[in-house]
Amino acid sequence: MNDKYYEQAAACVKDRVLPAQMELYRSCGGDLDRIYGEAMNGNGYFGKVIVPGHIYELGYEKCTCPKVLSGQITDPEHCNCSRQSILYILSQQEPDSEFEVDILETILNGAEHCRFRIAKK
Repeated sequence: MNDKYYEQAAACVKDRVLPAQMELYRSCGGDLDRIYGEAMNGNGYFGKVIVPGHIYELGYEKCTCPKVLSGQITDPEHCNCSRQSILYILSQQEPDSEFEVDILETILNGAEHCRFRIAKK
């Protein structure tokens, strides 16, 4: 990955978020439809299956970035770090699959929630 946020995103999620997401992935038998359709809902997250097996939405009820929460960062461009963290987690869950993640809306851009569209190619 050559995105400037990828390394930062991976470092941010690898110790706590990644293990939890890997466990969720295992508990759902690797079924992304189950993960985003039901299992991801709750604990500050929400998911939605748009096209079964291919397109999903993932949202956060509030920003979880420590740098944003502390006021260090206010630039909406930084939300690409969250986008990259989603890509990193998916690459660990399904190393042989390709994904694209797009930002739909973010709190730093004035939205009520952060939402991302995930496409499995």
